[in-house]
Amino acid sequence: MHLPLRTLLSICSSLIALALIGGACSGSDGIGGDGNDLSVLIEAVTPTAIVFDPNDPLQLSGTSIDPSELDFGDCFNEYLFRDASDFLQQVTTVVSCNGPHDREAYFRTEYPGGESASYPINDELERWADITCLEEFEAFVGNDYVLSALEIGAVVPTFEAWTNDGDRAVICYVFPDQGGRLLDSVRNSGI
Repeated sequence: MHLPLRTLLSICSSLIALALIGGACSGSDGIGGDGNDLSVLIEAVTPTAIVFDPNDPLQLSGTSIDPSELDFGDCFNEYLFRDASDFLQQVTTVVSCNGPHDREAYFRTEYPGGESASYPINDELERWADITCLEEFEAFVGNDYVLSALEIGAVVPTFEAWTNDGDRAVICYVFPDQGGRLLDSVRNSGI
């Protein structure tokens, strides 16, 4: 999912950073916005394999779950594979936060509008999720989004889940903005 706010916020944060701290803190030393050592929380490796062999379930780490069932504090990986019809399929697995993982869910809510509301059009659902996830970010991580080493994403209901199952759940998650994998929970980490 894209975050249109990211570009605007990045530009603003860059200007603020230049005005306040000049070139003294480039972030190239692996230290987070509040002085935390990022290497303790982020492993600079390629995230979970993009493609796996569905005939070898041992390649998957964790317990398979429907992404709409993710909850606050769940750490998870996402895998993709091509099915027999050559369509890309996704598998989400919940894993321990005390080891390498791709993402951590930090907020779960429901899109407002009730059961009778029609599926939002023109990316309204994604924009609402972007704003909601941004509003909840600092309370979870302990750092302002534009100063963080983390990126925001969201799981939103598909048209089918909205229509057939009444799914309105929006799950916000974080992941390293420069790639890599998280090594522990980032709750109150300040990175």
